[in-house]
Amino acid sequence: MKILLIEDHPFQRDAMMMQLELINLPKPAQIKTAASGVEALHIMTSFAPDVLICDLKMPEMDGVTFLSHISELAFKGSIIITSASNQIVLDTVQKMCMSYHLKVIGAISKPVKINILRELLHLAWIESTNPTKFVSSPSEKSKVFTEHELEHALKQGWIKPFFQPLVALDSTQWLYCEALIRFVHPVLGVLPPASFLPLLRKMQKDAELALISIEYILAHQQQLAGRPVAVNITPTTLMHNHFVDDVLAIADKNPQLSQKIYFEITESDALENTGRALESASRLAMHGFNLSIDDFGTGYSSLSLLDTLPFDTLKIDMSFIRAIETSNTAAAIVEACLLLSRRLKLESVAEGVETLALWHRLQSFGCTLAQGYYIAAPMPVEALVQWHQEWEIKAAKNLLAIVSK
Repeated sequence: MKILLIEDHPFQRDAMMMQLELINLPKPAQIKTAASGVEALHIMTSFAPDVLICDLKMPEMDGVTFLSHISELAFKGSIIITSASNQIVLDTVQKMCMSYHLKVIGAISKPVKINILRELLHLAWIESTNPTKFVSSPSEKSKVFTEHELEHALKQGWIKPFFQPLVALDSTQWLYCEALIRFVHPVLGVLPPASFLPLLRKMQKDAELALISIEYILAHQQQLAGRPVAVNITPTTLMHNHFVDDVLAIADKNPQLSQKIYFEITESDALENTGRALESASRLAMHGFNLSIDDFGTGYSSLSLLDTLPFDTLKIDMSFIRAIETSNTAAAIVEACLLLSRRLKLESVAEGVETLALWHRLQSFGCTLAQGYYIAAPMPVEALVQWHQEWEIKAAKNLLAIVSK
């Protein structure tokens, strides 16, 4: 990924360069800097950036004028605006960019926070692998959908899974994926789950979403190369009258279904003392479907459920994983969860692995699988093949032994 950072203030430019170097992207970044819009245009005659990180208030040519210029050049990359200006100015500039058909994926107020920058760069990487029309206006991003609109989106196939790979910590091999529902709107672009999932759940569409994921996984086996995919199901899904019957009906037509998908039970606290949910989960396990318990360690019910349901995988909550480098308590909790998983002969997944240091720490703890932005952000299924090639190079570069296939 090629990034051009346009910032006139030397200290802020150096600080943002340090942040960019700390962010682990799925695709290694080539970064150049410019102190003004004029210098940036000169650089762009020989350097075609995938991402522009652009300040607004600069000498010679300010950011607004620069953005107007690159619209005339039909720039197709992603743009991140950085500015100390107030929100009204940022919103106005984003609307201008939208009218110029520029792809602004975010505007960050200074000082720039690395977690926000990381999220936007991963969004830019997803866009570079499978271009969609991203929204520029914050008001449109926060659009409130109606039930009718979401029903239409489901019929059109706009609501579908993205995929986040899970890899082995000992070999770096890509072994599984998790299917994560996204709304790919034809005008607004890729929307976060918070903008549509709560209403879909209120509409009691949980089971339908799980079935959509299953059918989508079956239709894209070539890109997944037969690797099992975790499909998230809530207790509401399990308690749906016909969910298990529908899954088994799909399995009748696809005898290897239980090797192609497994179920990750979210909101496990709500499962306790819920007979119908436990019955359904047991039926799935009885027909060969593996079960994973999500966010382990966040409540007593997670622990008690290990003695109730036949789980095969234990996913440790990311809040503990991300804290192990700074918190002895979090590190002790993760080690205890991993000891428990080994005693019960369960695979263990560390969710939220965002740095190489976290990777090595979890290796030393004996964790089985890793998932997180250090490995990959959720992506369209079409991007998996290219990601896999780049991941093998990245793993080898960081001295992580790749077991030959």
